[in-house]
Amino acid sequence: MKTRKRRMEYFSFYDHTSLEEHFAKMAKKGWLIESISNLYYTYRRIEPKDIHFCVSYYPRASDFDPEPSVDQQTFHDFCAHTGWQLACTWHQMQVFYNELKSPIPLDTDPVMEVDTLHRACKKNFLPSYYCLLALGLFMGGYVLTRIYFDPIGLLSSSSQLLTGVANLCMLLISLVELITYFTWYRKAKLAAEDGIFVDTPSTTGFQKSIVGILLIALVWWLVNLFSLSNRVLGWIAVAMLVAMFAVILTVNGIKQGLKKAKASRGLNKALTLAACFLLPSVLIYAIIYVGMVIQAHDLRQHVPFDDAVIPLTVSDFREVDEDDYIKTNRNNETFLVGQRVVDIFGDWNAKGGIELPDLRYKVTTVHVPILYDWCAKQVFRDQDEINNGVPEGHRDIYKETDAAPWSANAAYRLYQEEGWWQNNYLLCYDDRIIEIRFDWEPTTDDMAIVSQKLNP
Repeated sequence: MKTRKRRMEYFSFYDHTSLEEHFAKMAKKGWLIESISNLYYTYRRIEPKDIHFCVSYYPRASDFDPEPSVDQQTFHDFCAHTGWQLACTWHQMQVFYNELKSPIPLDTDPVMEVDTLHRACKKNFLPSYYCLLALGLFMGGYVLTRIYFDPIGLLSSSSQLLTGVANLCMLLISLVELITYFTWYRKAKLAAEDGIFVDTPSTTGFQKSIVGILLIALVWWLVNLFSLSNRVLGWIAVAMLVAMFAVILTVNGIKQGLKKAKASRGLNKALTLAACFLLPSVLIYAIIYVGMVIQAHDLRQHVPFDDAVIPLTVSDFREVDEDDYIKTNRNNETFLVGQRVVDIFGDWNAKGGIELPDLRYKVTTVHVPILYDWCAKQVFRDQDEINNGVPEGHRDIYKETDAAPWSANAAYRLYQEEGWWQNNYLLCYDDRIIEIRFDWEPTTDDMAIVSQKLNP
């Protein structure tokens, strides 16, 4: 029979009211809380019974302490004499249980209870959420900047959208937790002066909703990566996720192991923090290195970065040997915007490879019509940024040209201000924006092929 149960729980650090109710319900089901960590709560099997619980706080405690301090142990002994047994501790939180029908309450002074809880929160809970709030605001500002300056890059990348959703969730949860806590604290502090205990509010439902959103976004991200047939990028993403959970488990194991070995608070904290920084760095470097090696190998073997078929190649225009070319095919796509970037150039190791004509193009597909003008403006803005610092008269600018041969709504060709033209074109279709550069002067037939292949 299973004697241990591990569950992910969604309770705020300060919400002792909900915690006490939850532990009592679990005891009625035959599970007594045994330990609490950042990852999960552990329960051990008991005979189902009615048990009273009290969650108190000891502000001077730390999760890195190898054992309770003298004062803390004295308090635990006092509680034991009154029938309150210590179930577990976590940071400054202490969980006691009592099997008597009408036990003597541990907390009898609401002023002291509120003050003690607040001092504990200032040491652990509040600093963490201040950091999350600051990070959420900073990253939120970064995302807003990307929305304005690089909407295509942001909206076509599932990874960046996932990061944006995660940042938004981080901002929301930090705001909700801090606002909820300080709203309760003001009320509880005033009520305590009249000898009244105010129950702590619960944000469990909100936290579960946030976790649900993140899980949906994560699954969508993984499915999106593999649906693009980008096997290297997809497996790198999976490896990153596995590494992240491995780091969390390893760091937590190091901390718990040092506590069992009776390492001092300072040593435990220093080694745990060192592991937090070193382990992710090493694992991420190793994963990226392996990914780069695989891509470099594929490039030497003339394998595109993306295994999907390249829609337009030089052989569609010229009689050439495809084996003499190196191709890169980077494809990002979400339900909002998709972008495929293809570079096709001669392999210098092939006979006459340097003289082979190149072809480069970028196809942006806008799935949400309202975003089309926004994305088109970015293309022109990107060209303006390229011209920054270029002397007047030598800048490259797009000039409108005949769109009929391309079967496009609008077409533009790149010119130097002094009049020289280039074989770079910008083509606008109903839901697509195509940027293409030829290594030759395209004919009318070439233009028709582009329309047929890139805007089927």
